[in-house]
Amino acid sequence: MSPTASTNTAATTEPLPGHVGNLTVKEQDMLKQLWTRLFDLFKQKGTEYKPVKQEEAPAKKGGWFSKKETTQQKDVFIGTTTDPTWLTLPLEKALPLIPGPQLAKTFWGMVATDNPDAVCLRFLRARKWDLDAAYNMLTNTLRWRLVHRLDDIVALGENGIRDELNKAKPEMGDCFITQLNSGKAYLGGPDKAGRGICFINVNLHHKEDQPVEVIKLLTMYVMETSRVVVHQPVEAACIVFNMDGFTLKNMDFDFVKFLVTCFEAYYPETLGSCLIHRAPWVFSTVWNLITPLLDPVVATKIHFTKDYNELQNFVDSASLPGNITGDKDKKTLDEKKIDPVPAGKLGTPTTAAYQEYQNMIKEYQIETLEWTKAKSVEGGEVAARHELARQYRMARFAAELDIRGPTSYQAKGLVTIKDGRVLLNYGSEGWTPLDITESV
Repeated sequence: MSPTASTNTAATTEPLPGHVGNLTVKEQDMLKQLWTRLFDLFKQKGTEYKPVKQEEAPAKKGGWFSKKETTQQKDVFIGTTTDPTWLTLPLEKALPLIPGPQLAKTFWGMVATDNPDAVCLRFLRARKWDLDAAYNMLTNTLRWRLVHRLDDIVALGENGIRDELNKAKPEMGDCFITQLNSGKAYLGGPDKAGRGICFINVNLHHKEDQPVEVIKLLTMYVMETSRVVVHQPVEAACIVFNMDGFTLKNMDFDFVKFLVTCFEAYYPETLGSCLIHRAPWVFSTVWNLITPLLDPVVATKIHFTKDYNELQNFVDSASLPGNITGDKDKKTLDEKKIDPVPAGKLGTPTTAAYQEYQNMIKEYQIETLEWTKAKSVEGGEVAARHELARQYRMARFAAELDIRGPTSYQAKGLVTIKDGRVLLNYGSEGWTPLDITESV
């Protein structure tokens, strides 16, 4: 099956139960209640917080028997614009402190170019349609996104992040760019379900090469960047861990724990498949330590492939890079040489397209509020909700280049955003660039 055929097949498949366009009356009611609670949350006043500049605490002098002070490493970017209690306090105590408009802004940043209903439904499905649990999971994600500055990561782009990190700590931003361009992680695809793929070459990763904060920022940057390729009904992604050449020196539990937590707590229902390819026998010891960290649902999505033939059960050879197929002449879009992209910047855009996008958010919320008050019926208002989501997506893409800092993925042609249209090009053999603008 060719890459184009597999994607086109996925795009024409009937939506799965519990997904956009295929909801029972009970599921519609649950979605409406979740929207209602969010709208109420976005109205809360909260407590204004003005961040203070972080400074190193002076070392305390002491005598021979004085207790040693242990200095804890602080992040220089993550958490520097928000009250630390937003994340350290229990959710029920922290949430009322956060101003509603900030929660609303980061919510729409999380939705980005996706179908807003689809985003909410992921949390409901992840919590097995328990409304309270889904609401808590979603709001916990919003406070996490505020503290980890996901909207700023998107706005800055890779070289904007570099500049901000270098300001906070010399050479830290350069380290981020070095790791981004190291080849340890890059985007491609699709797999046989039409999903985008993040390939991770584990043998290129060494924990001591970068601070923990850099690997966290790199992970979040790749995840947020890859979400541009999301197009209904393809909601999830595939990860291929290429374990060829792995040794214990490449193991990084901090990274593994962070990645697992991201997928389980903050990006629910977005991992479609995780392929661990050519894991050596020494990895079995490591795997025994990782397994207890995994949610049972996530664990079912993990597959081990011992050779190239087994991997092709999940990904066509045309979508696999040369370091896996053995074809040294095969080049991926990610290997394309480009000049450094400009740095993005922080601050609210002032363009007409961005204002239209903000107006569309208001319209979406007004229409959705009215929809929440209407009685749910079997198969009700699918067409109307679809058209509203389409209009939202079109407005977001028209403003996307104002919101999202430049990325090398755009420069290399994986995603082309021009005149409000979006073309997806994995660059694999037989792949035809796909217009995903209106795929909601």
